[in-house]
Amino acid sequence: MKCISLFVCFFIGLQSMVVPSYEVLISNIESKVDTVDENQASFLSMKCRDVSKSIEFKQTNLMARVEKQEKCVDELERRYKQKKNYYELKKLEYGFELQTIQRNNSILYPYKIQKNLELYFEEYREIEVEYLKHKKQLDKNQNTLLLYDEYLKRLSNCQNYLFKRFSNLAQINEAGQHNEDSMISGTEHLPDYGGYESWQQNGMSCLVDGNYEIDSYSSFWQNPVENGTISAGCWSYPDGGLHLGLDIASAMYSDVLAVANGIVLYAYAPVDSNNGYLGNWCGWPNGGGNTICMVVAVNERLYAITYAHLSSEIYVTSGQQVSQGTVIAKSGNSGNSTGPHTHVEVFELKQDLNSIVEYFRNSGADFSFGCGYSEAATCSGYACRIDPETVLEGV
Repeated sequence: MKCISLFVCFFIGLQSMVVPSYEVLISNIESKVDTVDENQASFLSMKCRDVSKSIEFKQTNLMARVEKQEKCVDELERRYKQKKNYYELKKLEYGFELQTIQRNNSILYPYKIQKNLELYFEEYREIEVEYLKHKKQLDKNQNTLLLYDEYLKRLSNCQNYLFKRFSNLAQINEAGQHNEDSMISGTEHLPDYGGYESWQQNGMSCLVDGNYEIDSYSSFWQNPVENGTISAGCWSYPDGGLHLGLDIASAMYSDVLAVANGIVLYAYAPVDSNNGYLGNWCGWPNGGGNTICMVVAVNERLYAITYAHLSSEIYVTSGQQVSQGTVIAKSGNSGNSTGPHTHVEVFELKQDLNSIVEYFRNSGADFSFGCGYSEAATCSGYACRIDPETVLEGV
C-alpha cells in the first residue's frame, strides 16, 4: 500500500512541475511497466498517453518553427555564399591589379584596393556570422525533434508492453450508454447518399420507416483501412486474451473506408481523436471511443461491420446510404486503445434489412447484434460474429 501511495504521489508531483523533464517522466514510466499490477495498469497507461500528448503538442509547434527556420537559413546560406564568392572574385581581380600597380610604383591605389577588399570581407563575414547563428539554432531544434521522436517511441513501447501484460483490459463491451441521436431514427426523411470525397446525386433516396433499402450489392469487399497492417488478429490476443475483432494499425488520421455499399446505423464521435489508454471505457460500445456501425450488402448477402477507436473526424450520419470506397472517417486512437489503430468486427446477418434495423433500434444500438462480448465466434437469432479476415480482401 505504501508503494502505491509513493507511486501516485510521484506522478502528482511531476504534474505540478512547470517545465516537465520528459527524460525523468519516461524513465519513471519505463521502470514501472514490468512491476505495475493490474489495478494500476490503466493509470500508468493514461500517464503514457498524457506525456505523449504533451510531447506531440510541443513537437507540432516546434516543427512549424523549424519549417520557418529552414527557409530563413536557406536564404542566409544563399546570401552568405554569394557574398563570399563575390569577395573571392574581387580578391583575385585586385591581386592581378596589384601586380600591375607595383610595377608602376604606385602607393595610394593599393591602399584603396585594400580598403575595398576589407569592406567586401566585412559584408561576407557579417552575413556568415548571421547564417551560422541561425544554422546553430536550427540544428538544435532539429535535434530536439529527433529527441521527441525517440521519446514517443519509448512511450509507445511502454504502451505496447502494458497491452501485452494486460490485454484482458483492452476490451469493448455493452456497458455504458449509447447516444440516441446518433442511432438510425427511422423517420421518413433520412439522409441520402453522401460522403467525404464526393456527394452523389442519386435523387432523394429517402428511407421510409419499415422500408429500408440498400440500392445495390457490392461484388467484393473493400479494404477498410488502406496501407494498414494487422496488429492483432481475431478471437485472441497473442497472450491468449479474448479479442472479438481485427485490429488494423495505421498512422493517425488515415482514411477509413466503407467496405461495401450500405447504410449507417450509428455514427458518433464523443471524444478526442487521441485520448486512448488501457482501460479507457469511453464511447459506445463501452471502450470503443469514436465508433461507426453499418449494414453492408456484398454478393447477395447482408453483413454488419463496426469500426472502433476512430478519430473525431467522422463524415457520415446514421441513416445515410454510403457507397463502397467512400471515406467515412479518419483513424484514431480513442477509447480503450494503446496506439493508433482501427478495430473492426464483422457479423453475417441472418435476417432482412428491415428486421435488423428494427432490432438495432429496439435494442438500444446493440453493436453485437445479440452475440454479446464474452465469447468468440458466437451466434444469435440475428447474426453470427465472424473473423473479418474470412471476408475482407487485401487486408
